[in-house]
Amino acid sequence: MKLQQLQAFVAAAHHRSLRAAARELGVTQPAVTHAIRELESALNAELMVRSVRGIELTACGLALLPRAEQLLGDMRRTVEAVEQVKGELAGRVSVGTMPSLALTVLPQAVSSFREKMPLVSLHLEEVTVPDALARLRNGTLDLAAIHHVLALDSDLVQVPLYSTQFVVTMRAGHPLANVTRLSELLDAEWIVTVGADHFPHSVMMAMFSAHGLPLPKRLLRAPSSFAVTLGLVSQTDVISCFTRSLAQKVAPLGIRVAQIEDAMPNYDISIISRRDLLPTPAVEQFVACLRQVTRERMGAVQ
Repeated sequence: MKLQQLQAFVAAAHHRSLRAAARELGVTQPAVTHAIRELESALNAELMVRSVRGIELTACGLALLPRAEQLLGDMRRTVEAVEQVKGELAGRVSVGTMPSLALTVLPQAVSSFREKMPLVSLHLEEVTVPDALARLRNGTLDLAAIHHVLALDSDLVQVPLYSTQFVVTMRAGHPLANVTRLSELLDAEWIVTVGADHFPHSVMMAMFSAHGLPLPKRLLRAPSSFAVTLGLVSQTDVISCFTRSLAQKVAPLGIRVAQIEDAMPNYDISIISRRDLLPTPAVEQFVACLRQVTRERMGAVQ
């Protein structure tokens, strides 16, 4: 397999179009078609077929795609590592994160990183835990700073970053603002920010179960939409759970922490990466900046 063949295949798979793949790669459409045919010949397998919706991957193509993405990502990182050691501080760092970091420690970490490596391209995005793990594996993310995963597969490794506490949040002036027990909030409407598949492992589930309480009957679902959550918690009677540091950050929006006397769960944040992937100097520097900021502002996990 050749680099150009893998690039053509991945681009066509992403765009579902040979023409769009050619535009991305800056080559002609026949060149893309030829490269993919060479790859199919080398593997002795059909990877793509045409359909009314454009290009469709075969079973072999679906099996190849994440591995091809991983190979291309690893090759890019190899080149960047050599260039960065030579003093050419360019390249790319891709990070998946979540609101608890994005609104607290991440901005200062980015500023610190920018002072040290101003020419490195940063790609930051909010991700769910399942998406983060999949994208670490296919090489499109260098690292993920997300919720600690209890049963992490052996191909990934996580290093604790910090631990914080969850709190119940609601708008200022909420009718239930003075309650002190979770049991008094069972009839309120709560917003759920995780998908149905992951709700059984959510903080909300653990919080009520730990105190022998059933889940509230009224659950408003807005998976992976923090903007929706902020809007509803700050302007309606919907209740949510935030980390304490995040609740403090969004307090100017009119969001308040309920003074619940019941013990609240902790929330552990970790840096997760691929076990077999050596980080580039730029990735190592970003992690160092993130850890330094958390030590200064949050208190790092020892």
